[in-house]
Amino acid sequence: MALQIRFFMAPEDERDLLRRLERLQLELWPTLSDPGYRAPLITEAITLEDPSYYLAAGDVIGYPIKKGPDRGRWAIDEVASPVIFFSRSLADAEGDLRSGYFWAETEAAGDNARTGGKPPRFHKVVKELTELIKSRYRKSSPVKGTIYFVGPAAARAGLRLREEGRKGEPVQVYR
Repeated sequence: MALQIRFFMAPEDERDLLRRLERLQLELWPTLSDPGYRAPLITEAITLEDPSYYLAAGDVIGYPIKKGPDRGRWAIDEVASPVIFFSRSLADAEGDLRSGYFWAETEAAGDNARTGGKPPRFHKVVKELTELIKSRYRKSSPVKGTIYFVGPAAARAGLRLREEGRKGEPVQVYR
C-alpha cells in the first residue's frame, strides 16, 4: 500500500514544514546523488533548490545508473528504502502555483516474514507527516475526484493554483 498526499505549498509553507519535521531527524536526499554522498539532516535553514527530494527515516538502499547522461550517479530504491518522495509545488512560467505531492511505499516488497518490512520509525514519520498536513492545510474543491491540501501561506496569498501537468486544471480552495 502506498501513501500519496497531493498539495500546494508556497515557499513559506515549505520552510514551516521543514521546521516542523526537524525534530524527526530525517535526512534530505536528492533524487540523484554522487557516490559517497552524505545526506544532511533536515533543518529550517536548508534551502531547497531541486524540484524533488527524498525524506529518509533510516538507511537508504540505492543502485548505480548505468546508462544515459546520469551514468555513474546513484538513485534511491523507493520501494525497499524507508523514504518519502517529496515533489515540490513550484510556480510555472505564467505565475500559477503547480501542485506537488508526497509519495511513500509503506509496505516492503517481497516476503515480509524474511525482510521484516519497513522500520517502525518510518511508519511513525509517515503518520506524523499525514497528521501535520491534514491538520494545518485547507482542502481544495475536488478536481476529477482528487482533493488537494493547500498550505496556509498559499491560501492567504491568493495564488492561482493548477494541477501539475501540461494541461493542469485550475484548483479552488474549499471554504
